[in-house]
Amino acid sequence: MTVDAKDLPSPEDLHFGHFAAVPEYRQVNRELVQELFRHMPNPFVHVDLATGTGLVPQLLIEEAEKRGFRGTIIGIDRSPKALEIAEATTPRPSNIDLRFVEADARYLERLQGDELPADGADSLSIHDAIHEITDQEGQRQVYSGMAAIAREGALLSSNSTFTTVSMAVANSMRGHGEWKLHFMRLTGARRNDKGGSLPYRRPEDYRKMIEEAGFKVVHELERAIHLTREALKAIARYPAFVEGVAGDLDFPRKFSLAEQSHYLSLAVDKVRYDGLPRIWHEIIGRRRATP
Repeated sequence: MTVDAKDLPSPEDLHFGHFAAVPEYRQVNRELVQELFRHMPNPFVHVDLATGTGLVPQLLIEEAEKRGFRGTIIGIDRSPKALEIAEATTPRPSNIDLRFVEADARYLERLQGDELPADGADSLSIHDAIHEITDQEGQRQVYSGMAAIAREGALLSSNSTFTTVSMAVANSMRGHGEWKLHFMRLTGARRNDKGGSLPYRRPEDYRKMIEEAGFKVVHELERAIHLTREALKAIARYPAFVEGVAGDLDFPRKFSLAEQSHYLSLAVDKVRYDGLPRIWHEIIGRRRATP
């Protein structure tokens, strides 16, 4: 199947901002941020890893404004495009010092000077991103790096929908399987045994990695939401998700990222279900005292 170039999304239109605007996705993260604020000091210093287009800083600012908190928020991401959107869309109230830094969450030790607080952060977060690091060693590296810049008693907030619990919910695995099957039919792709999609870990795997990094879990919850067809089409415009879906596929010809995104969006309309259920697994940990 071929598609007219004018029907394809432009490279500038492929980013996480579309999904970050989905109400149900914002709400599941808003509720975690609200839980985080139950433990936060005032004023606070917060570091958000894989900040993307700025959703978590926006929610932190929203909650800080409600509570009359002052603070510093540092958003870190390796995508210049995402940070450009974050800079343009995140409010800057007078009670918050906000800045964004281009860097990889796995290499926090490379940051220095004004990029990170000299005496450590009061809280840190990595929301909906830890699963994009496909190997556990890399995931451990992120959590350990967060511990290294956390003050004693600091908070760590982490969540992901790429868990075994999420896929066990009724119709989730079947619906995602149908979605991928229709994508394969539209593109002529076939599975291979060389690639790999985004990893689905057990919740206890994330809990163990966070505890091993030096945090005591003080909150853990599964939040169920329903992703509409519009939400699925929004995530189909996020390059990392598209690449994850296509990671174990061979295509009959070279498909551009824009083409893959386009066909993944078209495949949504062929799924029998009216959207898909997902469960977000969330954890908040507190930094233990070092011996």
